[in-house]
Amino acid sequence: METTIQQSRITLKSLKVAQFASEETLCFTATVLLDGIAIAQARNDGRGGSTFLHALEGKASQLSDAKQFATGLPPAQFEGGVTGQDNTPLVIEMTLDFLVDQLAETLHTDRKLRTAFSRDIGNKVLFIKNGKLLFLKGVKLKTITDRPAYFTALRARQALPIVILAELAPDEAFVVWKRYATGEHTT
Repeated sequence: METTIQQSRITLKSLKVAQFASEETLCFTATVLLDGIAIAQARNDGRGGSTFLHALEGKASQLSDAKQFATGLPPAQFEGGVTGQDNTPLVIEMTLDFLVDQLAETLHTDRKLRTAFSRDIGNKVLFIKNGKLLFLKGVKLKTITDRPAYFTALRARQALPIVILAELAPDEAFVVWKRYATGEHTT
């Protein structure tokens, strides 16, 4: 497990991933932003090499500032070390290209999770019961015409309290779903 990089100055937009070409690393292109302003194009060919950063026209000094900012961040730590089983974590000093790699991985993973969530939330009656993410087999959420009445009846049939994801705000439902779908919750 990796320590999360806590910073908000450097972000990505227009991330395009070629999953089929991703071998050792994520194959991607993206625009790098510093404080919300586009400063560079990033590219990784997905074969384990470095991410290349090219300053946009007139943005070389901002790219230099971003590199300096990134090197001032704490190093990344990966529990389990090189093999994943080591007692000592693997520590990698922060650089802008490494930070961009981490941001691209995080953004790509989040997109895949959101796609899976959208598919689930639109097709299933999802609920949390006794620390588990469950759904009703054979019942499609979009076919339920009177959801409040249906959810009230569903609750009444349960011995334990439940949280029905369709009753939550979409962003809140995603956070709850993600916690259970990825095993990040504690029971």
